Amino acid sequence: AVVSTQSTGIHQAHHLGLDYGANPARISHYHLDLGESCVKWILFALNFLISLAGLGLAGLGIYVATAAQSYEEFFGSGSVSLSYIFIGTGILITMIGFLGCCGAMRHSTFMLLMYFIFIMVTFMVQVAAIIAVLVFKDDVKNQIKDAATTKLAEYGNPIKEDVATKPLDVVQKGLKCCGIDTGPIEWSTEGAKATYWIRTHDNDVPDSCCVTVTTNCGKNEAKAVPDPSIVHTEGCEDKLYDYLNDNLLLIGGLGVSISFLELFGLCGSFMLRRAILHGY
Repeated sequence: AVVSTQSTGIHQAHHLGLDYGANPARISHYHLDLGESCVKWILFALNFLISLAGLGLAGLGIYVATAAQSYEEFFGSGSVSLSYIFIGTGILITMIGFLGCCGAMRHSTFMLLMYFIFIMVTFMVQVAAIIAVLVFKDDVKNQIKDAATTKLAEYGNPIKEDVATKPLDVVQKGLKCCGIDTGPIEWSTEGAKATYWIRTHDNDVPDSCCVTVTTNCGKNEAKAVPDPSIVHTEGCEDKLYDYLNDNLLLIGGLGVSISFLELFGLCGSFMLRRAILHGY
């Protein structure tokens, strides 16, 4: 009677997903059939890929966060915050993938249940993050133009050096561009956009516009047709947007790929857990 009661209790515990850590001594009497074994190894492989992809997403998030900080004056703080969300999500996905691998190999119904719940929540977070990226992309174009226009107008003003001159120099050197829309002409009285600069530097562009940066290398190059061997001729607005857009597309593409893997992982964990429970 005691043995019968213990057996019934263990059977009920497995149906509740309480496998007491999936002690091998207690599960050795159950063997998956060929189809179920395939599901187990496919689930393991999927979660191994999910873990690697999670690390990749976190790495890309770190890269974009670093770049966004360099150009934060143009992108706004939202770009940095979004990058941190991707870093956190990538780390979480890696941990969940590891949980899925362990659950599959140990035949742990409890781990598989936790994996199913966590992967479902993470999937919904990823969908929300992808939507946020799409919304952010629509807003950032205007953000870049407004910020660049303001900084160009204040460039060279000693009291605006940290918020205008230095950030614009970083962009022009880093992205190999000059001005906002139309290039070097914007630094002249004809372009009339660099309002503070042209008071003392009419017809000159800042040294940060030069292909090879040297002192006064941009002298007399603020014109409609500058020498492309001396100064960069493209405006910075489109280059800033393309730079951010390319990185967000890369992260978004990886996120979508992970989402598809997670959908298969959801199905696989459900099937494997059901097979284990019905085998006892």
